[in-house]
Amino acid sequence: MKPFQLPSSFLMGAATAATQIEGGDTNSNWYAWSLAGKIKNGESSIVATDHWNRVEEDISLMKKLNLEIYRMSIEWSRIEPEEGKWSRDGIEHYRNELTLLKAAGIEPLVSLHHFSSPQWFEELGGWTNPKSVELFERFVEKTVESLGDLVAEYCTINEPNVLATGSYMDGNFPPGHHDDIKGYFAASKHMIFAHLKAYEKIHAIRREKGFQGETKVGFAHHAAVLTMDSKNPLTNLSRKMMDYSFHDLFIKGFVEGKLVIPIGSGYPHGKGQFCDFLGINYYSRHVIKNSWNPAMLFGKVTVDDTLSDEQTNDMGWEIYPQGLSEVIKPLYKAYHLPVYITENGIPDLADSKRAKFIYDHLQQVGKLIGSGVDVQRYYYWSLLDNLEWHDGYGPRFGLIEVDYETLERRIRRSGEFYGEFCKEKKITDEMIETYLMEE
Repeated sequence: MKPFQLPSSFLMGAATAATQIEGGDTNSNWYAWSLAGKIKNGESSIVATDHWNRVEEDISLMKKLNLEIYRMSIEWSRIEPEEGKWSRDGIEHYRNELTLLKAAGIEPLVSLHHFSSPQWFEELGGWTNPKSVELFERFVEKTVESLGDLVAEYCTINEPNVLATGSYMDGNFPPGHHDDIKGYFAASKHMIFAHLKAYEKIHAIRREKGFQGETKVGFAHHAAVLTMDSKNPLTNLSRKMMDYSFHDLFIKGFVEGKLVIPIGSGYPHGKGQFCDFLGINYYSRHVIKNSWNPAMLFGKVTVDDTLSDEQTNDMGWEIYPQGLSEVIKPLYKAYHLPVYITENGIPDLADSKRAKFIYDHLQQVGKLIGSGVDVQRYYYWSLLDNLEWHDGYGPRFGLIEVDYETLERRIRRSGEFYGEFCKEKKITDEMIETYLMEE
């Protein structure tokens, strides 16, 4: 391991999602999902890490970690718990949180949809309902009008490809459909239209209201490295189909406004550029096996079973830092938009791999910047241990450990390492000796 340095202008922070940390919300589809026993070990979103009641404490921990930026989500069901009925308390809570962040010198990037929806929206068919586009636009309008003086930067939708897959193909997200190709593509199309309308709406509201700060709007794209378990042409076809349906369809739709087969063609919303940055969520490399199931357009996603424990995280995903460069370079070449790494992290209960994981991935960032790629930000996932959706509370992604019995927080040793990195924007020999040599 060698010392390296990132530009002083490079911004470093952490990310979270409301459902995973807030607790207390009984109006979201994920609360209903947990009541139906769909989360591992019968766990629930009702407590999470109690962030809703511990905002000040958690922001003080962010300051200790020297975070400059923070990606958070607004829970739609907190703002609109019933269709067409707005919650003043929900809006005021988020105004308070954003005010406290800015007072702490931490700039927020707000996700408007991070996997969870109001239960009433789910009961209308969720993203498969054509009306979902106007319903989301109405929520965006209300939220930006209410909070837009405090936040200038937005992710419209988090990982729409993962959301569509989990909801309509794998069945581990609400509504729990399996191999529902029609649902997958309907939801994908409507999320694309919802983003395009939200992009224009956010810019228009902040411009008309005269809100301060440069408006920046994008989305968080889950980008995975896809490889194969053989040289079988059919396997390669499965890989290409997954790359198309999981990556290309969303990138072209969200960035360019272009619909591709099978969800449409051309630019029904008009040609343009509908992202001000490329938000990239990167975690791992996946092995694709050929699938004979016609519903599984993506092939079968597996992990390399020859990998050692040191090469995988607690969820069995491969630790593959160079993949960060592999997914970012072609996207930057295609669009030349500023790159924000909106998520990158590791589940690591023992906290034995996280510091090196961060070192290796930020080293890739340095190489990308050195090669001319405009990478501007890095948000580690996650600030806190949290509810990892259908996998429950087992996976531990946090820079900050949470005791789920007492809800006490403790900055992990890897968190201390990251905090030093955030402060100095560099790795020194002393940091390597202190945090990395023992790992």
